[in-house]
Amino acid sequence: MRHKYRKGSSFERELKRLLEKEGFAVIRSAGSKGVDLIAGRKGEVLIFECKTSSKTKFYINKEDIEKLISFSEIFGGKPYLAIKFNGEMLFINPFLLSTNGKNYVIDERIKAIAIDFYEVIGRGKQLKIDDLI
Repeated sequence: MRHKYRKGSSFERELKRLLEKEGFAVIRSAGSKGVDLIAGRKGEVLIFECKTSSKTKFYINKEDIEKLISFSEIFGGKPYLAIKFNGEMLFINPFLLSTNGKNYVIDERIKAIAIDFYEVIGRGKQLKIDDLI
């Protein structure tokens, strides 16, 4: 379990550094408080729950997503589920997730609704197949 925590906190620190490099002020919430990172830049607030896995399929507790959404609504920020999935960093609007009851399933299909880091920070738009049709 400790290795799992180290891997997750390492991803949080990596994302924190990337955001700071782009001019965001970032606060990391140690421990499981519902959100992992709060980032702000010139009135824009981004709130992240970070998850990482090397598996092809994993589950996220519904309560974790509900905490992210609730905190974001109170704080006035945009919520994102930040996932490092098989080494790739993906960002998902939590309102687009579907649940099987008590968990959210994360697998390769999540890429269809994911955006990249630069789209999250407003520096680019990820091209989707629908944009080409």
